[in-house]
Amino acid sequence: MDEHQQDANSALMELDKGLRTHKVWEQCEAIVRFPSLFARFPFPILINSAFLKLADAFRTGNNFTRICIMRVAQQSTKHLDKILNIDEFMKRIYTVIHSNDPYARAITLRMLGSVACIIGEKKNAHHSIQQGLDSHDRVEQDAAIFATIQFASYSREFASSICNKISAMLQGLSTPLEIKLKLIPVMQHMHYTVQISTKARKILQDLLPSYPAQDFVLTTLNVLTQLALHSFIDIPSQVELLLQYLRCDPREAVKMDSLRNLNILAKSAPHLWTNQDSSALCKAFQLSTLSVSLKRGIIRVLCTLSESGYLVEISIEEGEPLLNLCRQCCYDLDVIQAALATKLLASVARHATRNKMPHHEDLCNEVLDAMEALLFILAPSSEKSKVDRRALKMILPSFRLVCAFSKSADVRLIKAMISLLVSTNDRISLPSETSQILLETIAGIASMSHSSSLLSNYSSKFLSLIKSLLKRELVGSEAETQQAVATLLCVLLFLSNQERGQSSQQNQLVDLVQLSCLNHWTVYRIARQASRMGQHGTAHQLFSHIFNSVASEHHYFWLEALASLSLAESTICAHYSGSKTTGKAENCTQLSKVIQHYHQAMTSLTAAVTPNHTLHFQCTYARLRCEMLQAHSQLVHACSLVRTCPPPAISSVTVNLESSSSDSPSTSSSILLTQMKACADWFLSVATGYSELHMTSFDSDPRTLININILQQSCSVMAQAIDVLVLSRSVGQRNVVLQNGGLENLPQSDDDDHYTKAVRKAFASVLLKLQDVLRTDNPAQPISHVQADCLMQCSSILLSVPHSYPRYFYQSLQTTNIKLAISPNQHASNEPVSVEINQQLALKVEGVIQHENTQSQDGAAASSYQDAETSVKEKFRNVAKIKLQMKKTKQGQSKMQNTKEVENDCDLEQIVEPHNDYFSSQFLVSFPVPGIYNINIDTSVKDSDGSWWKTGPQEVILVKSYDDVTRLQQQTNRSNHNRH
Repeated sequence: MDEHQQDANSALMELDKGLRTHKVWEQCEAIVRFPSLFARFPFPILINSAFLKLADAFRTGNNFTRICIMRVAQQSTKHLDKILNIDEFMKRIYTVIHSNDPYARAITLRMLGSVACIIGEKKNAHHSIQQGLDSHDRVEQDAAIFATIQFASYSREFASSICNKISAMLQGLSTPLEIKLKLIPVMQHMHYTVQISTKARKILQDLLPSYPAQDFVLTTLNVLTQLALHSFIDIPSQVELLLQYLRCDPREAVKMDSLRNLNILAKSAPHLWTNQDSSALCKAFQLSTLSVSLKRGIIRVLCTLSESGYLVEISIEEGEPLLNLCRQCCYDLDVIQAALATKLLASVARHATRNKMPHHEDLCNEVLDAMEALLFILAPSSEKSKVDRRALKMILPSFRLVCAFSKSADVRLIKAMISLLVSTNDRISLPSETSQILLETIAGIASMSHSSSLLSNYSSKFLSLIKSLLKRELVGSEAETQQAVATLLCVLLFLSNQERGQSSQQNQLVDLVQLSCLNHWTVYRIARQASRMGQHGTAHQLFSHIFNSVASEHHYFWLEALASLSLAESTICAHYSGSKTTGKAENCTQLSKVIQHYHQAMTSLTAAVTPNHTLHFQCTYARLRCEMLQAHSQLVHACSLVRTCPPPAISSVTVNLESSSSDSPSTSSSILLTQMKACADWFLSVATGYSELHMTSFDSDPRTLININILQQSCSVMAQAIDVLVLSRSVGQRNVVLQNGGLENLPQSDDDDHYTKAVRKAFASVLLKLQDVLRTDNPAQPISHVQADCLMQCSSILLSVPHSYPRYFYQSLQTTNIKLAISPNQHASNEPVSVEINQQLALKVEGVIQHENTQSQDGAAASSYQDAETSVKEKFRNVAKIKLQMKKTKQGQSKMQNTKEVENDCDLEQIVEPHNDYFSSQFLVSFPVPGIYNINIDTSVKDSDGSWWKTGPQEVILVKSYDDVTRLQQQTNRSNHNRH
């Protein structure tokens, strides 16, 4: 049987069978399969049983099997705290410590050290480790040192008790130098109290002059740095010590290690550095004895300090050592050193700009001059020189940093990079790794730029580059680079045409891509980027080009759905672009076509669902977008009623929803108000749907959440506009709109993408429209075509913004799953769990959080636009707490008379914190009335920022409550009846 199809019990029984065999190779094969068993079934009952079996095998096996078991324990550290019978587990392992074989004792000590996280306070283990340190066998002594390091990192009591012994061994003359060198790392864990930490630091500092050998100095400095990180009060003295070794020690390895430790301290505690420390680094740079690598290391430390914002505290006035060092090295012959110095100068210029220093503009110009010089020097030669390519990759991220605080930097730098791609002299070849990283940088700068027309003048150049790139048919690695460069060039072309929509260049691009040698995966990526950037006409043509070329039926329906969605959005863009938004009949016709395309897309999305890809977010997102368009269509129909109803009929009725409800339903005003209220309710319902979608999208990237929030706010704005203009024409509501328009709930950011900025601009236009109408409108007057036209214009303004599909619609960069195990559980026959009415059911809920990070396969094409921050492998959000909600419902409506059911446990809730991605909780549930009950367990999570997310899963178990007394009475009556 395939191991993935086995349940936990059968898999454990199979491995237990392998452990009990007399063949060593079969035992080892069974042992090495335990980590995969723990990964598939990470629940305490199984892990406890498995480790007890492994402990038995450790006690009775040979040294080789013991080593294998020790490796299993080291690979399963996150599962060790799930061992329930720790004393029994410890007892079976600890028996081997009394063996006459020193190798067996050494393996046992290492095994104890591997499980120190759960037995850190065991006194017998402490005693055995101290005995092992005094052993004359080198293998056993090395194992005891390993166990000492592990136990000291987990046990405060052990660290306090062993400190004196370690100090005596380090200071003793009888201890071999090799053992002293291995004992020094133990001292980094002596940080639990100030007294022990001070004592450990003094011992290590005394070792430095006593043992000046390079290995001793390197190890001691590293341990002193780690010890200082735990006690922050020692960081200034540690920085001073490292600077002293950097200046005075003649050995390059010691200097380099000192710089590495200084970099660690600069990253962890930059606020504890002083101006004298940074000045000392700058002075050390001037030493003539320093090599090139050491000078690079000094600049790296200063760069780390500058990235942390620490330079706000340091003087960066003219003539200071830091500025002199940057200017000295920006044009150095060593290109790596020049790139680092330019990066440092960029950070200095950023701090000067933030602090409004008098010379910040001059610093910005200096940075741009240095960047341009390095760019024109490194880019042409980077394909032949690895050093130049490394320096170019080092300096290009600083381009975006400079563009963030300098308004004119983006135009200047983009012009320089594009000139390298299109110029005839020193032109960079396409495709190449250099051209790829340059295009990535251009896309990153353009996506974060405040100017939407930054690349508009370069669209023809991008198209010519695409033509020249696709003329050649390459193979191997060059073909892969060609696919990536083509995707990036298409992204830049989309960015340059965002203000113009579908243009002739887009049509030429489609023809080029369809006739080119690009594979279908690259075409799909290009179409996906077009959809995310509002170029839906291009996306529709490309999706339609490839959806017949896939082998899977589910992929076919997925691509067909994307083609329908792009067709619908392109129809909206074609109709609402320009001044075509005044005809109500035409608007209704076009919106009806769009809604029809959306229904076709949702049908295809449903057909594309598989057990591994539920497409829950995609289906819900498309449905909500379709409902929002339906609400706009309904609003257009409602506004047309004002044209068809004569004003005298309206003027005879008070414009109030409450009063209109009492009028005759045949009146025109009543019909109008009913339609308008239905539209407002529809918009609010869609906004609620977007809010619920936001709460279920735990794994989505931040840009996707912003996209959902904007769509929700768009629906709320329309609902509020209807309410203010038509439904409740009160002075209070009018004042709210006149002041802020109700848009204060949408947070603004300097890192907004083009779609977010366009929607914010549309919101501002809607607000101006409402304010203009409300200033001249009299609430006492009846509703007229003025209000209807205003609502039509507001709807047209919001629909005129080309929609952008979020990244999470196409790909998820992280996956978080929660796996629940409920006991007692139902049997395979789905029979309910039986409970007597006078008893309570102890329901235990265990869960495991499973994470999966996926790196983007788009390279930089996906991350360069809108999602540059998501290219890292870190998770967007972590699970901090788990909320378990238990709801008890009884099947059927009938209840026993004269019986009061205790309802206080029908809805129970518990919040637990996961440990090593595992959590457990218990509910005590009573069933006072006989019958069948449904127990629903719902799961939601809380992230580290305090936000709750409805992630699921939901589990349902059946419980049968019975009255045993009634059953016995029935049996007694039946037996008595049989006797008679």
